[in-house]
Amino acid sequence: MFKDIRVLIWDFDGTFYKPNPQLWLSVREAEYRTIINHTGWSHEKTVEEFAKVYKTMYPSATEASAVLSGITIAQAAIEMEEYFDRRDFVKPDEKLIALFDKLKSFRHFILANGVVARHKETLIALGLSPDIFEEMVTSETVGVTKPHEAGFRYILDKTKLPAGEHLMIGDRETVDLVPAKSLGMKTCLVWADTPSVIADATLPTVYDIAKLLL
Repeated sequence: MFKDIRVLIWDFDGTFYKPNPQLWLSVREAEYRTIINHTGWSHEKTVEEFAKVYKTMYPSATEASAVLSGITIAQAAIEMEEYFDRRDFVKPDEKLIALFDKLKSFRHFILANGVVARHKETLIALGLSPDIFEEMVTSETVGVTKPHEAGFRYILDKTKLPAGEHLMIGDRETVDLVPAKSLGMKTCLVWADTPSVIADATLPTVYDIAKLLL
């Protein structure tokens, strides 16, 4: 199933490193702070209004924050990043470094909800060179976040390869994998113990990607 894969598309948070509860808490508070800045709501009201629309109407928390704030998704992503720093939660990862050394024969893209400059900083903190990746695609690039298909289509247009030669790697089925699969890409869920009914492969860690492809 994976012998034809030539392009690896990586999610960022919760994929390059195991989902971190403290990081998620910092991200969520950054989203709340962004909304408060534009609405003047109390923290309590912000939490309440966010809960009404996140996942029920908008699978992307960034998009939910943007809608509530009355700003674009790209603006929300940029503003949120001012209020937390991923580098506080990561450190050099020798296993991740070794993984990318093994995967040199593949083309690599990042498709993530965030800001390119911050992702580059975090990659360096993890011990990876940003130059590994041909491009980092965010809402700054295409105007919307996953699970919108725009980012996936953008990468397909860049590579000029059949969708089936791309593998989308992520930790969230709805946001990362469903849109990729709908376009014909192969999909892999990482950091999961229970087999996914959506993904083409389910792996307990991101480090197992090499076993899948090599």
